[in-house]
Amino acid sequence: MNGKLFKLISLLLTAALLTGLVGCDMLSRDAAEETAEEQPEESAPIVVGETTGEVLQDTYKADRRFSINSQKGASFNPYLTKSAWNLIAGMLAYDTLVTTGTGFEAMPNLVTNWYTEDGWNWTFTVDTTRKFHDGGDMTASDAVYSLEQSVGIARYEKRFSHMTDASVVDTATFTVTLNQPDWQFYKLLTIPCIEAGQYYNDIPSGTGPYKFNASGTFLTRFEDHPDADKLPIRTIYLKHYTRPEDILQAFEDSLLDLVTNSPADASSLGYSRSNLIKYVETTNLHFIGYNMRSSIFSYGPYRQLVTYAVDRDTIVANAFQGSAVAAELPIHPNSAYYPRSVAQGMKYDQDILQTVVTNLGGTDLDQDGVVEFGSIRGEIVFLVCSDSGAKVSAARQIASQLRSVGFAVTMSELGYADYITALEEGQYDMFYGEVKLCSNWDISELIAPGGSLNYGGIQDPAITGYIQTFLASSPADPGALSANAEALYSYIAQNAPITAVCFERMQVLYHRGVLTTIDPTQENIFHDIQDWQVNLE
Repeated sequence: MNGKLFKLISLLLTAALLTGLVGCDMLSRDAAEETAEEQPEESAPIVVGETTGEVLQDTYKADRRFSINSQKGASFNPYLTKSAWNLIAGMLAYDTLVTTGTGFEAMPNLVTNWYTEDGWNWTFTVDTTRKFHDGGDMTASDAVYSLEQSVGIARYEKRFSHMTDASVVDTATFTVTLNQPDWQFYKLLTIPCIEAGQYYNDIPSGTGPYKFNASGTFLTRFEDHPDADKLPIRTIYLKHYTRPEDILQAFEDSLLDLVTNSPADASSLGYSRSNLIKYVETTNLHFIGYNMRSSIFSYGPYRQLVTYAVDRDTIVANAFQGSAVAAELPIHPNSAYYPRSVAQGMKYDQDILQTVVTNLGGTDLDQDGVVEFGSIRGEIVFLVCSDSGAKVSAARQIASQLRSVGFAVTMSELGYADYITALEEGQYDMFYGEVKLCSNWDISELIAPGGSLNYGGIQDPAITGYIQTFLASSPADPGALSANAEALYSYIAQNAPITAVCFERMQVLYHRGVLTTIDPTQENIFHDIQDWQVNLE
């Protein structure tokens, strides 16, 4: 993988956050109306919307149809599409093999059971009572087929880098072999399942609660889905808003009733404060990375002191507008493995920051306002991608805290292309980065020697050992698992190969009185849609 993957990981969610979703209960419509095409916008009445600080242009009144944004002409194949909007639409049509909850714990879905004796060799059972949209039966062959396709897709290939084989045993059973033990491997199977042999179809057959019509203009309730009778909406229409301002306007004018957004992204839109917000926890980590060839950060204690300069609570409140959760370690605080005792000792503290600087011998010998550590001057080039105002704001606050104890921090705020070039060429002392982690919290690619995202050149083989020991810990021995997790994160705290800042939270916005009891997740904003209450009357 090259530097482009770093941006792909951070921008996949950015693109997806532009997608808007609309809700309307269609259960009372007759069959003819169910199959009708979308009402031409030219014939719809006009209504004026208003958002915070500005009046929107005239637009069309909501048509009482549950609509979701899509990219016209693009594939809906969850493995091949390049449209984040169509990926969102596909969440309704393509069930995942497993699903996860708010604590990132795995729950059965198409895969109903998993088993391993050693963490190397896994056996999975699939639900053969499930049907595909074209009438075919779900089998283990379809699960293995989907796994095989995911290995070559940038969105998924990293999580399956240790998978060496996936084989069908019988209709209901398949096995997976790894090249190193990972007792949390099952958490990685949050991938969409398509019917075997349909990889190159624009609309492959899935097992989700809704199915696409042949032309991809709407989705209808899949009557063979086990929750079909509980679904609150019969038909979901596909609209085609392309410009961010059009998506914003359509939502404010109730043409769209549910949208997603992230203040951390360059594409963040200014939705009205009158809307309701559901926050969704994600594995998208913001962190500070270090150049191990830097004259100052090649020495661990200088990296360690930075953690006390990161006022995470203030950054979350101001830079991210609450759409993040502070984290002192590269594992989400909602995880059962988050070692709170270790994290507590890493919290922002200006007094401790000053004490650490002093204990390391930091003094301004020549009275020029810059602290020196012997022959090393406290001069830092801090790299951040300027495409995100939230990241720039967070980085500037961290720089301010470091300046307060005598560091001379030069901000290098670059556009994405120049930012990646500077990362690859080492033109920095520390950088502000983000990466989407997998739910097993394997951070090898980020900090282990040879990791594809190890831009700083970390060469500490002990890190690999701690990570592998953690992943090889069996849940059957929770005491050992907790101890190995604490050992890993204690080592990270003491050596600071990176400094965690926060995990992003995705915003799901909807109109008051329209939707209730929604329970979106990172993998599926329509999670448990059968329990939604929809009222657009």
